[in-house]
Amino acid sequence: MKGKHSEIILKGDRIVKKFRPELKYNFFKESYILTILQPFRFVPRLYSVNPRRLEIEMEFVKGNFIKDLLNDRETILEALKICRTLDLLGIQKEEMVNPYKHIIKSDRVVFIDFERSVFRDRPSNLTQFLNYLNSSLGIFSINELKEISKRYKKLFNDEVFNEIFERISESLR
Repeated sequence: MKGKHSEIILKGDRIVKKFRPELKYNFFKESYILTILQPFRFVPRLYSVNPRRLEIEMEFVKGNFIKDLLNDRETILEALKICRTLDLLGIQKEEMVNPYKHIIKSDRVVFIDFERSVFRDRPSNLTQFLNYLNSSLGIFSINELKEISKRYKKLFNDEVFNEIFERISESLR
């Protein structure tokens, strides 16, 4: 399989992601971020990183994409928690406005493809994911979405996150 930045080679229950030489910076970013996130279990397990070959060997995650799971309450709520964790860690994933191929539900919820990620003081994974959810599920009015997103970005605290979480949790019952 070929992606925008790399070639994906399937090897049983693992994949090897091989980056093009002109995109070696993306290779180093993804390797670094996957390494940082290994303790959290919401990224593929990392087996090896080969800087000379620009290859990352990792777990192949089989499952359903988020676009097919928008009515799966458990998956959506777990994805919200993961977005909050990424925000707290200062990692902006850069794919959460349209994450339909970046969140997979297997035995757990897994986020993939961190090659475009950047570090920010106030990432917007949660607010981007809220926009995606709202465009599909219509949980908030446009004004409510703007207001809650603005409050989250300004305060960046658990109180606003919990308010968002509860609202979405209730709407998916």
